[in-house]
Amino acid sequence: MLFKSSLKVSLTGIAKIVAYFRQAFFSIGQKTFCFFQFAAIDIGTRIDSELGFEHFGYIGSAAVNLCGKIVHMNRFIRMTSDIIHAGVVFGVSESLDETRGVSEAYAKPERTEKAFECAQKYNFGKYNSLSVTTPDEKINHIMNQWLKKQIDCCIVGKKGVRDNLQIAVALLNYRQDKAKDEILECLRHQFQDGHAVLTWYPYDDTRYSDQPFWIIWAVCELIKETGDYTILQKKIEWQDGGAAAVVEHLKAAADCLIRDKGRNGLSRIYFADWNDALNITTDPEAESVMLSHQFCLAFRELKLLMEKIGETDYAEFLKKEYDTMRKTINEKAWDGEWYMRALSKKENIGSRTSEGSKIYLNAQTWAVLGDVVDEEKLPKLLTAVDSMEHDFGFPLNMPPYEKYSPNVGRMSGMLPGLFENGGVYCHATGFKILMDCKLGRATKAVSTLKKIMPDSEKNPSTQSGAEPYVFTNCYSTHPKYYGKSYWSWTTGTSAWCMNGLYEGIMGVKRRYDGLEISPCFPAEWNRAEMTRHFRNADYHIIIENPQHIESGKPIVSVDGVQIEGNRLPDFADGSRHEVKVVLR
Repeated sequence: MLFKSSLKVSLTGIAKIVAYFRQAFFSIGQKTFCFFQFAAIDIGTRIDSELGFEHFGYIGSAAVNLCGKIVHMNRFIRMTSDIIHAGVVFGVSESLDETRGVSEAYAKPERTEKAFECAQKYNFGKYNSLSVTTPDEKINHIMNQWLKKQIDCCIVGKKGVRDNLQIAVALLNYRQDKAKDEILECLRHQFQDGHAVLTWYPYDDTRYSDQPFWIIWAVCELIKETGDYTILQKKIEWQDGGAAAVVEHLKAAADCLIRDKGRNGLSRIYFADWNDALNITTDPEAESVMLSHQFCLAFRELKLLMEKIGETDYAEFLKKEYDTMRKTINEKAWDGEWYMRALSKKENIGSRTSEGSKIYLNAQTWAVLGDVVDEEKLPKLLTAVDSMEHDFGFPLNMPPYEKYSPNVGRMSGMLPGLFENGGVYCHATGFKILMDCKLGRATKAVSTLKKIMPDSEKNPSTQSGAEPYVFTNCYSTHPKYYGKSYWSWTTGTSAWCMNGLYEGIMGVKRRYDGLEISPCFPAEWNRAEMTRHFRNADYHIIIENPQHIESGKPIVSVDGVQIEGNRLPDFADGSRHEVKVVLR
């Protein structure tokens, strides 16, 4: 908001945000300044003429987020008074009558102030259970304030199984009840055969292959966070009718992944996997190496959960499936220096012999996250990953495709260096942060995070065009649009950077038996601290690195008493506990 005046203006605000309404408004006091009615991207403007100002002018642009979350207006008012105290209402509504009613309700200053205080209290309570202080002030500012707001925005703006499950797992760090609701809601859009819709609003059941993986992963994380195994017996509806316990939804997802193997024994890609634009139209039996890595992670995690609830026979079955898939990947998908991205009868994707792009980032990062890569291959894989480093992140694939190929699909038709065709895909770079942490590559993890943070050193907002406080989905590497951002706010980048900082770098991980601390500190960091709510207890954690060791071994004390190992007691006592970690 820019007021064209050098006069002092005192404003208090209250937001009324309701998703999917198709009208938005801005008002001060009882006066409705702008009322938008929009379909698609058409915007009509209504201006109330009785403003109480000498002149009202709407100048410039209005950007309206079609999910009804953001109304932003530039350079729109010139005031005649020296000082104006006004309650500002930004919102969305179903009608102009409702708009006027809301504006009138908040016209009285005392009503607006009270609502503002309630909003402050609500947001403080929502966000204060998770905080961090590192030696990097920018990390502190973005992670403590804007990141949580962005993740909240994502969970409102997205209605897709894959997307919402990723965001929900990040929410487990600070809004556990909301995360639980979102995860269970996603299960309602799973079919009885184990796969799920891409999105339920708008409805899209195009056959993507990766939904079963995200279902297993997210539910396992939910049980770790809550320690509530009764969730597994909760009846949840299927998308195609009927209902079953959550544990049956998990088994259906696992069965689907097993059933969907292709000619080489890897996971079939169908229309696409996580990469919406990798569409191998020339081979319906094409297989995804990335999803095969995720298969391994899912079955490893589900095995642990089944052991916890006493289903040992099923756990052993899952272990055999994991072993088989891991062996198959290493036999069929290793290309000598890195893993291929997909296998197809026409041509393998992401191979040294492939036309166009030769290497894909996700096929390497998930090989580590899924415990697929062995000790012999790991050094070569890391050399390959490090060779992909860019000034402001890691491209999804290299080099970009210069021409369209039906063997690759939509991504190869994009401008080279944009989006999935060789752009720096920040969401995927977030996966790499956790890969680095898993391997103890602390300096690289922090460096990678800082590369894709808003307003980075090598790609400031003046170049990218993105807001200086919001993670974006990708940056262009095309010379004509170098560094430009094309999608911020509703991106999974936010979730994975939260996971990367708190679970990876700070090393505070949820486990079935409690929180585990295994920091991945760069040598230059000497101290950091964080707060974390977990199972009805609050933990204030101080991590010290006096010898400036890269990824040192943690020595942990809780409430002044050194404990054995790095698993914190699961107090669940409604109290605050002091945790000190010294890296040696």
